[in-house]
Amino acid sequence: MKRNKIKKGFAFKPDINYIRETMNMPAKAKLQWLEEMNAFIYKAVSKQKRKIWEKIKQGEA
Repeated sequence: MKRNKIKKGFAFKPDINYIRETMNMPAKAKLQWLEEMNAFIYKAVSKQKRKIWEKIKQGEA
């Protein structure tokens, strides 16, 4: 019997309709959405992962 492996992580894969809708949004609305997503990710991700991400951004990892 095979075990179901739990996949970790998150992927955002928008469909073509979402992309078209986003293209018509004003830049201010896109930036607002981006800020909201960044705030969500900051709350949802552990401190350890955020430290790793910072190291990657700095070119240390």
